[in-house]
Amino acid sequence: MPHPPSSEFAAHSRGAGVGFHWGLFIPTPTPLGDVWHATNESGGWNVKPNSSNKVPFSMSLILAYKISSISPSTFGACKGILDVVPYDYSHSPNTGEPFSCRVWVKDAIIALQKKGIIVLPQEISLIEVELVKRASLHKLSVEQGRKSAQVENSGMN
Repeated sequence: MPHPPSSEFAAHSRGAGVGFHWGLFIPTPTPLGDVWHATNESGGWNVKPNSSNKVPFSMSLILAYKISSISPSTFGACKGILDVVPYDYSHSPNTGEPFSCRVWVKDAIIALQKKGIIVLPQEISLIEVELVKRASLHKLSVEQGRKSAQVENSGMN
């Protein structure tokens, strides 16, 4: 029986930059999936969903971490919610933090939880601490080509 789609945090290396580039990946039954991430490559922030078969195999991926399962019946609603999570603000309406790719992912996860699409086992701030800790453990060895990305199932349904 196929596994239900999941919502996964994805941390990518920033190369010489500090921290990680955050994204949200929702896999489908094939290697494809949809990824949302905020970028400011063109001078202003933008969020565009993309179908991709590269996220699980990306050379810059440090950590993919399952944060929740998504019922196949709510997959369309999930995509609709993520497509309208705002990115045109200076500070998060949820956390008050200055906008960044990390803050957008946290706001997107909060929006999915508020709409009942996912259930988080703990506060988003506690999940963030765990994700950063796990990604930090693998960053150097992935960047040096000694290991590939960690793909972890949190055990969350």
